[in-house]
Amino acid sequence: MIGRAYAMLYLATSPMSLDEIAATLRVSKASASTVLRQLASWQAVRQIWVAGDRKDYYEAETDFSVILKEGLMPGVRKKLQTAGTQIEKTLQSSTQKTPATPANEEMPPADQAEIRRRLRSAQQLHQRLDKVLGSKLLARFL
Repeated sequence: MIGRAYAMLYLATSPMSLDEIAATLRVSKASASTVLRQLASWQAVRQIWVAGDRKDYYEAETDFSVILKEGLMPGVRKKLQTAGTQIEKTLQSSTQKTPATPANEEMPPADQAEIRRRLRSAQQLHQRLDKVLGSKLLARFL
């Protein structure tokens, strides 16, 4: 539904009210509003004020570089940072010895080694992605 709403606004020649959007998409105003808030958080749509009308009107951002630079990329970078933190914490805890308990017996050493190998691989991929997404070259392309 997010894609349908964005496409409709992108192709619209004038701003559309929330009522028009909901009616055209055949959804409730609440659903349309939720979708529009998500699109607005990505900088893909903006709210427009129409003189003499109290309704909320929306139009699409047609410059995809704005959507990427100001909307999507900051969110992706934040999620990537969170993932990196979790990978690091998990890798650190996997190398610490914890006493085995009857309810939680220690994993075989071969399984532990495989998990650490996978975590290191994920950590390396994370670092490479972070470098690419943070590079000046990518910023210039966008």
